[in-house]
Amino acid sequence: MFDTVAVIGLGLIGGSFALDIKKLNLCKNVLGYDINPAHCSSAERLGIADRAFPEWNRQLSNAELVVVAVPVASMSQVIEQLYPWLSPQTILTDVGSVKNPVLTFMEQQNFEGIHFVAGHPISGSENFGPESARVGLFQNKKFIFTPTENTHLPSLEQLKKLWMALGSNVHEMTAELHDFIFSRVSHLPHLLAYAAIEAVGTGDTPEILGYFGAGLKDFSRIAASSPVMWADIFLENESHLLQGIENFQKILAKMEKAIREKDRSALIDYLAHSKKLRDDWITS
Repeated sequence: MFDTVAVIGLGLIGGSFALDIKKLNLCKNVLGYDINPAHCSSAERLGIADRAFPEWNRQLSNAELVVVAVPVASMSQVIEQLYPWLSPQTILTDVGSVKNPVLTFMEQQNFEGIHFVAGHPISGSENFGPESARVGLFQNKKFIFTPTENTHLPSLEQLKKLWMALGSNVHEMTAELHDFIFSRVSHLPHLLAYAAIEAVGTGDTPEILGYFGAGLKDFSRIAASSPVMWADIFLENESHLLQGIENFQKILAKMEKAIREKDRSALIDYLAHSKKLRDDWITS
């Protein structure tokens, strides 16, 4: 499908993408770039990239496809830095979990000859770094494209075929709708997981974490994710996330009121409604 693909950022998503396209023979050569030299060494050792570099170089001009898999707050800066190294007609895409900022940035630039297509694989893990990369990460997972009126349609179609070849179920939506949806189903839950561990594990008795059960362990798993990555996501999707936090605070206040007033009936109603929402979601 491609002769040379460059992956910028050799963590879980970028590394797993590289492993898959190599295994499925979707390209002949994978170039890796990561600001961390240790990640470059690991990527070569693990077979993620044929060659990996901590700095831009002329080999980037050989890439027909460039996939930017860096923290969302760094996305625009990284794209601006790598653009002069790219050949005309290169397909440039990202895998960030917030779409409006990068699309706004690209609309404001004059990156002549580069075909940018914004995307987001709905898959991941609390682990990060090259060692977390694994084959099949995107199998049977959703992949969201957020095209605009300026998106190069042949490049979009080519990338759709690529992600379908990786086993993903491809969808399209606007960037605004994407950022709203994932502020609720991903960004808010991560924020709450971090907050829950903070509430339980700090204060005068942090040793109580030694008595955890499976519920706390399962609920808080995603709080083991990269703090740097999630701080960037929270800030990049600020407006939608703040709306979600406000909504959560209202729900929590209602439950708090029911507990303070010993209103068992109201509390059961809240819990039963939440249980039904989850049961319906799981069974669907």
